[in-house]
Amino acid sequence: MRDLHRLRVLVEIADRGSMSAAARALSFSQPAVSRQIEALEHEVGAQLVQRLGRGVRLTDAGALLADRARDILSQVVAVQQDLRALSGLRGGRLRVGGFAGVNAYLLPQSLARFAERYPQVRLSLSGWTTRHHAADLRSGLIDIALVTDWDLTGGQACGLDVLPLLEDELYIAVAHDRRTGRGGFSRGELHDLAEESWIEGAHPDCLGPQPEFERALGFAPHIHFQVGDWSAVSRLVEMSAGVTLVPGLLAVRSSGKISLHSLAGRFPPRRVYIALPEGRHAPAAEPMIEILLEVARKEGTLLAGTAIR
Repeated sequence: MRDLHRLRVLVEIADRGSMSAAARALSFSQPAVSRQIEALEHEVGAQLVQRLGRGVRLTDAGALLADRARDILSQVVAVQQDLRALSGLRGGRLRVGGFAGVNAYLLPQSLARFAERYPQVRLSLSGWTTRHHAADLRSGLIDIALVTDWDLTGGQACGLDVLPLLEDELYIAVAHDRRTGRGGFSRGELHDLAEESWIEGAHPDCLGPQPEFERALGFAPHIHFQVGDWSAVSRLVEMSAGVTLVPGLLAVRSSGKISLHSLAGRFPPRRVYIALPEGRHAPAAEPMIEILLEVARKEGTLLAGTAIR
């Protein structure tokens, strides 16, 4: 499945003429697209792309593989459509695992589209966090889940098929009235937050891996609040009770009372993946994957348009 995704990346580059344009089409960052191409080049043992200023040009090997990839991907889609027509997805179930960040928009939109297209499939959604999704997938308790790279460390991806979905930028959230017009952190000076009270959310909508976050800040945050509900976290920030780390999936729905400050270049974005049991995909899983990718492309546009300081 990851190999097919790399082929999709190559085709997008061939069609759009640049890494950045392909990244926008796929709801990925440009470095992520570059990594996918490097991995594909390693697999095939040939250079596929040449960098030319702000654009790129496919090598002869890249052009050949892109042409063949179009055929392969179209055949995969045709086979999937034939199989669905044969089965009709006239029943069965699909059990989905999510978390607060994707439950805010991406999953509800995806589930609604799926229910409209396949009304006879019973849908269910479980999970406030992703801590147990990997184990639940392997044991058959759920069929498909959205997880982050923070969940796939220490062998947690073992026994799973994992497909990249999107990269989620991370922001520092502070009360708008408290910081606006006072200099300080409005200019990105993180050390001004060293004495602030920090709010820890429910995994994975939280402060992330602590050592990496502390290095990005330059200090150890004083965590005074531990709150599992995002609406409560948001309200605490609005009331100047504390500051927190907000993923882009939630940041685009923050109120005007919260000021968002990018951590780009300091703390890497959180990657969101689609995970399934290795080699054991429910019949309805592939249609859901396609819908998730559709909605993620729209969501990626929203993320790119997030107002930051």
